[in-house]
This record gives sequence, C-alpha cells and structure tokens, in this order.
Amino acid sequence: MRVSIVLPRGMRFSPEGATSIDLVARDLILASRYREATSVVGAAVDNPFPDVPFRAVVASSQRGMIAGCVDRLKADRPEVILVHQHPESAAAIARAMPGVPVILHRHGLLKKPRGWLSRWRRARQLEQVKRIVFVSQFIRGTFLEDFPRVAAKSVVIPNGVDTGLWLPATKERRITYVGRARADKGIGELLEAFLGLDAPGWTLSLVMSVQSEEEAAFARAIEARADGRADVELFRSLTIDAVRAELARSAIAALPSIVREGFPRAVVEAMSCGCAVIAGTGGGTPEAAGEAAILLDAVDAASVRAALARLVADPVLCTTLGAGARAHAASQLDLGVVARRYDDLIADVASKGA
Repeated sequence: MRVSIVLPRGMRFSPEGATSIDLVARDLILASRYREATSVVGAAVDNPFPDVPFRAVVASSQRGMIAGCVDRLKADRPEVILVHQHPESAAAIARAMPGVPVILHRHGLLKKPRGWLSRWRRARQLEQVKRIVFVSQFIRGTFLEDFPRVAAKSVVIPNGVDTGLWLPATKERRITYVGRARADKGIGELLEAFLGLDAPGWTLSLVMSVQSEEEAAFARAIEARADGRADVELFRSLTIDAVRAELARSAIAALPSIVREGFPRAVVEAMSCGCAVIAGTGGGTPEAAGEAAILLDAVDAASVRAALARLVADPVLCTTLGAGARAHAASQLDLGVVARRYDDLIADVASKGA
C-alpha cells in the first residue's frame, strides 16, 4: 500500500534540527509494515534523513507549501495520506485529492476558536479528514470540548520509542534536559535549581533545540546565566544520535515543562534510557510517565531543586526509579506495539476509501 506522510511548515525532516514531530513520523515509518511504500513530503532541508524517501517542497508561504505538497502527492499517487499537526493542510489536501482518504495526526493543543466563524471554519476543515489521531487522551479530550462531532472518527495512539535503540549505558552523575529552547519548558527554573543545589561531582547538561531567532536569544540568555560554570554543559541542536547518547549516560533526566505537553517524546526517550525522570504534570505527561517518574504539580526552582536533591542524596532511589522508567517504556510504549496500531488504522481507512 502506498502511503504518503505530510509534514507542514515548521518541521525539519533532518538529523540536524528535527522536531519531535519529525522524529515521531520517521519512527513510525521505520517500524511500519508499509515502510517500503511510504514517503515523506515536507519543507526542503539540506540533509534529509537518508532512510526514508523524501519529497522536498520549496515554498515561502503556507499556501505555497500546500500547493507544493499536492503536486508531490499527485505524482506519488498514494492510497492513504497522513498529515501531521496542521488541520488546514489536511483539509486542503483532502479537497485537492478527493479520491484519497486523509488522516490528521495531532500532537498538541489547538488554539481556541476566537468566535463562531473561526469555529465553523475549523469544523468544516475537520469534516474533510477521515480519521484524527491524537497522541494522548488529554489532547483528544481538550479537542472534543470544542469539536465533539469528531469523536466517532478520533483515536488515541501514543508516541512510542524504539526500546531496542534507546538503551541505558553506564550511568554518570549527570542531570540532563532535552527539548526546545523556550522559557515555557522550565529550563530557567531547572538551571536556577541546579545552581543552588549542593551536588558536588554532578553535571547539568542542557540539550536545547534551537529553531528560531527567538529560541536562539533564549539559549544565549541561559548561557549567560550559567556564567561559565564548569558543571553546566550547554548544547544546541544536537543530532538525534547525540541526544540518545546523552540520555543513555545520564542518571537523571529533568524535563520540567510548564506548558501542557501532548505526549512528551523527551520523557518517553529518557525513560527508555533508564533515567530517573523529573517532569511537570501538565497535559499528557502523566499518561506518558505512568507511575515511573517524579511529577511536579508546580514547576519552580524550589520544587525542582527539592526533587533533584532527593535523587542526588539517594543513589538507590535514583537507580530504582531509572529501572522502573525503563520497564514502563519497554512494556507500555515500545515502538513495535505502537506502530502496529498505527498500521492497523491505515489499513482500516484504506479499506473504507475516501
């Protein structure tokens, strides 16, 4: 079966600077029984992932991006199209290719409709797609508050992880953050917590993904606050292999996001790598973490410091939590299990047609 995956503007399907959505899309393709007949359509990048066929689109606007995607899709003639994150793109592609069913895959919260006209337009867009995949019950439930009529065609499939690839290594006294360089990810609170922590021999590693000038400015501000401390290491936009190596050797992963996450990939990856995980309770994070992490009701420097101090002072607890996190990821979130559910959805949609 020919399957096309569409990544709207803002995605970067490359080992350098891939977003979490890019990585989810690639993982699902690599684990899919339709892998050999699947391709990705997305914004042009210098170095796309080499293990998935990639159709580059060059566009300076959203309208141009959609038109470019449609051109590539018509050339590939897929039997099913999956559009990540962007309802407008999914609806426009469905209208342009009426004989092909389109699935929308939502990873995060939608902006609330500003009024009846905005709500009506979005509802019309959602009528065009055959199914909607949500990464968590939290995202689905919030979505249905505004658009309850799509309940029957919605399904929850969480983000998975290749637990045979994301593996623990020899653990070091490292506390690692992985994620976007944004204030609402709790990086400032984490840095302040560590700077006030009595933890000789421990290192804080901040692995920040920088994808805009605003994020670059935030990263520079964090670097200035670290003030050259030898026990604070800062990285920008590492490759996925380097991120995996960093988590593999870290005893603790501190991911104290303030924003309500959909189903945070970084938490799942850290758990698979056997890290003792500290995270916020917002959004779908509790669904991802289960009982295998320390979840903070309030993300501030004091609460993050207290959680870190607890783990730093108790190596047995740190090791136990890491082992429990690894077991949770392997038993509940392994990519093979998730990909089978995703493939079954594709097959079901294809069998029903457009």
